[in-house]
Amino acid sequence: MPENAGEGVAMSDPRVVAVRVADCGEPLVSLRDDDRFLIDERKATATDIFAMIRSGLVDQLWMAEKYLRERGRRLRVVECYRTPTQQSQYFQEEMSRLAAEHPDMTSNQLIELAGRYVSPPWVAPHSCGGAVDVTLASLDGIELDIGYRINAAPKRPGEMSFLDAHDLPRHARDNRMLLLAAMTHSGWVPHWYESWHFEIGTRFAALMADLDKSVYGVISDPHAEYL
Repeated sequence: MPENAGEGVAMSDPRVVAVRVADCGEPLVSLRDDDRFLIDERKATATDIFAMIRSGLVDQLWMAEKYLRERGRRLRVVECYRTPTQQSQYFQEEMSRLAAEHPDMTSNQLIELAGRYVSPPWVAPHSCGGAVDVTLASLDGIELDIGYRINAAPKRPGEMSFLDAHDLPRHARDNRMLLLAAMTHSGWVPHWYESWHFEIGTRFAALMADLDKSVYGVISDPHAEYL
């Protein structure tokens, strides 16, 4: 497992929040406009904002795609950008669910626990355009088993979603490790709790790389002229 996998570091970790943001001003672009990538439709919206990503990350995603194609596989892109409103809704839903499940927990404890699987909106990497949820596919586009289906129920996935989960069928673990290898080879930072989630340029990625700042901050309106 890569040293920068961030074992045990939730998106709500104070060290993530403490990373300074110095946004570089790169615009969002849509992967819909690039036929090199296979876009999964499960997060499709009327505006297709789910397929938008910072322009500087397209080449690094393509690097991962090429790595996999050389090995008879390819990426299946599930979600990139997510609005702060969407992120806030997901986070509040997870907080409410956890509060009902753990009535004795303090607010800070609930935030820490929720932040393992749903990022707080104030640091959300998807809302920065610097994160991707991806899975593995065959060359003809069929999704392959990585041991856990993105967004499958229950909402809180548990150990089967963990990056280094061992209790997986051999084929699923091999697929997961191939996806991990392709993404980290291309500079993407993995997330310990969600084996399909990778990011670059965000607060979490900066922390994992021991950098003092992130280059991507939250974008409130993906269709506005940015910087």
